[in-house]
This record gives sequence, C-alpha cells and structure tokens, in this order.
Amino acid sequence: MLYSIFAPLTLLIIISFFIALVLKSFGIATWIGFIIGIIGQIIIRNMFVTVLDTIVQLKDKKLENERIKEFSYQGLEVACPCTKKHIDFVPIRLNTPNMYKCTGCNKPVSVFINTETAIQTEPITNTDITAAIAPIIANNEN
Repeated sequence: MLYSIFAPLTLLIIISFFIALVLKSFGIATWIGFIIGIIGQIIIRNMFVTVLDTIVQLKDKKLENERIKEFSYQGLEVACPCTKKHIDFVPIRLNTPNMYKCTGCNKPVSVFINTETAIQTEPITNTDITAAIAPIIANNEN
C-alpha cells in the first residue's frame, strides 16, 4: 500500500530535481525549476491520461457499434444450386438483396426469402393418459 503511494511521489521528485538542474543551467533558480518540473509533470500526465481515456472510449464505442451491427444480421445455411451443392452460411438482410459468392464453384448466387403462415397451436399440458382413460375403464367394469 505504501509502495503504491511513495513510488510515484519519489519518481515525481526525482524527475523534478533533474528538470530543476537543467533549468538551473539556463539561469533559473533551482526551487523555481523544481516547482516548474512538478507542475509540468502533473499537466503532462493529465493530458496523457485524458487522451488515453478518449482513445479507449472511442474504441469501446466502435466495438459496441460493430457488435450491434453483427447482431442485426440473421443468417441461413444454403446450398448452392450448382451440381456441387456446396453449403455456405449467408447473412440475411430484409432491407437489401441477399447475394453471395459460392465458395465451392465461385459463382454469384442470389438468395430469395419465402414467407409462410401456419396456425399456432396450444401445447398439450397434461400428457398422463391414465387419468383420461380411468373413467372409461371404470364404466366398462360395471
């Protein structure tokens, strides 16, 4: 715990000391050079962290947008109509024509989507046939 506090502070002081020595060769007082070194390092560090945070946020947003875009696709495994009948996975979009190039015969293929309707049924919840047959068996025994 103490290392995580003292290591950056020690590094800050050492670098500020070297900056003060360099500025002293230009005629600036050592203590002023030391203060300039500390302030300059803090400003540069904050700029660096801000730029890195911005880059990371932009990359995260780009990845999120690509993930959303990929989820918007739906696909089908389709067989090429050629003699090879090679099967490819094709993303299906409902707002654009669906075409792909067959990886087996290298020919362009169009995919047409057909819709179909069906009556929806209720699932059978009671599958115990003995309960349904028991009254019939009781009537037959009498």
